[in-house]
Amino acid sequence: MNDQIQQIVSQLTEKEVDTNANISNELAGNVAKETGNSLMEGLQNAVSGGNMSELMNLFSGSDVNSLTSNPVVKNIIESLTSKLGTNVGLDAGTSGSFASTIIPQILSMVMGKAKSGDFNVSDILGSLTGGNATSMLDQNNDGKLGIDDAISAVKNGNLGDMLGGLFKK
Repeated sequence: MNDQIQQIVSQLTEKEVDTNANISNELAGNVAKETGNSLMEGLQNAVSGGNMSELMNLFSGSDVNSLTSNPVVKNIIESLTSKLGTNVGLDAGTSGSFASTIIPQILSMVMGKAKSGDFNVSDILGSLTGGNATSMLDQNNDGKLGIDDAISAVKNGNLGDMLGGLFKK
């Protein structure tokens, strides 16, 4: 799953760098690497920090413009902005603008693939939790984890209870 997401990151990052006069095409590989790292770290931090309802809201949303108001997305954008400045050498304005554009694009594509069935939400969650999240999150007991399960878990408010033991030491 991480490879598929990284492929999306690389594809969209290359396209965005090509159209951004402030980022040299020679930096595209480094920008893609930092973008992928920030994205996966941000999603993993959301899981380990107990922000599952915000993460599930992210995957159940449909409006690209509302993505930037999600706290998980805000954290990813801030992280990427910092990494692009520190590790790639981009100025703060360019880093912030790029991060604010690319992260919603990537997440929108991932969400679209999850909704269309090209990506399995349980695989995404499994890659973030280091295991298989299906049995814990399957709300309708059909053996699969889908958007309907995510929406149900968020609406019922019991997502935190279901995942509470997942990260206890």
